[in-house]
Amino acid sequence: MVKKVEAKEGIDVTKLKKELTNYVDTQIKKGFNEELEKANKKVIREKNKKIFVKNVVIIILLCLIAFLLYLLNSVDYFDKFFIDEKESTKIIEKEEHKGEQIEEKTFDALKEEYGYLLDNVIISENSEYINDYYNGNLTSSLKKYIALNNIDFDKLVLDDYSVIDNSVLKEEYIKLFDDEYESDSFVYNSVKISYIEKLNSYITNTILSKEKPNIKREIVSIAESDDKVVITTIEGLVKNKKLYNIVNNEEVKDYKKDSLSNYKKYLNEVTYIFNNEKLIGINNEDKLN
Repeated sequence: MVKKVEAKEGIDVTKLKKELTNYVDTQIKKGFNEELEKANKKVIREKNKKIFVKNVVIIILLCLIAFLLYLLNSVDYFDKFFIDEKESTKIIEKEEHKGEQIEEKTFDALKEEYGYLLDNVIISENSEYINDYYNGNLTSSLKKYIALNNIDFDKLVLDDYSVIDNSVLKEEYIKLFDDEYESDSFVYNSVKISYIEKLNSYITNTILSKEKPNIKREIVSIAESDDKVVITTIEGLVKNKKLYNIVNNEEVKDYKKDSLSNYKKYLNEVTYIFNNEKLIGINNEDKLN
């Protein structure tokens, strides 16, 4: 038999229920918020931990990159990216020069490259300056003689004499030599070349004609260093099919158009020194003296 419980007199059951319900809700929400806050703090701690580790790794990597850049800069690795065009050209030329030093040029290659330098250095055995030439005495008159040999004489004729404009001779002179040109008289194979200052020209009393020289030369060695080129030749005089020493005019033997090197101990060994393609010196070694 079920007993019926009656509410005590004076107690508001509905109000009590409502208060209990509110209390329970409040406690649940409070607990939930506390747990949520705990969870958020845990997530933030984990997140901060990851960010810290990431920052440490980044700092380590930056330090490593800076150290590597320092090492590369210490060996001038970055110079090639910042040099100007002129400096770049110098480096290229330096590397090319190194390559040339490694592979020495053959005599034939040097001869082909520099043999032309002697083509305009012409003198006749009958020149008044032959002794100066083979003694290495490059006088102003001798140089003008050599320069005149490179001018077309047909363009100099005027009636029964020759006229050479000073500027024409000077132009040829500075092509061959690097010293200061002097405008004064000299002699060309017994013909006086007189300088007339008022006309700024050279005048002769006869028509100039070129004399084919009988001096034969044979290149035996060539050396190059910086801007200088040294060419060594064996030279002899050929007259009436006979070979002579140029300096002492002594006969060597009959000449059969063979190599002058076969008779080098009887002939003249001449060394020509060029600087930037200009003749600056002649040295002669007379084998008989």
